[in-house]
Amino acid sequence: MADVILLILLVCVLYFLLCLLIAFVRAMLPGKRSRRSRFKDTFWTFFLEILNPLNWF
Repeated sequence: MADVILLILLVCVLYFLLCLLIAFVRAMLPGKRSRRSRFKDTFWTFFLEILNPLNWF
């Protein structure tokens, strides 16, 4: 049981880090908007996707 909980926590941490990485890379790309706003928009878009139960199937 503890292994399953540890695995779930590890997956959540890895997902969080992946969202951070994608948002950071996208924020570094040139564009008209500021880097901070692009980072914030990208991070929350990817991070909230995991909360959508329709994506779980």
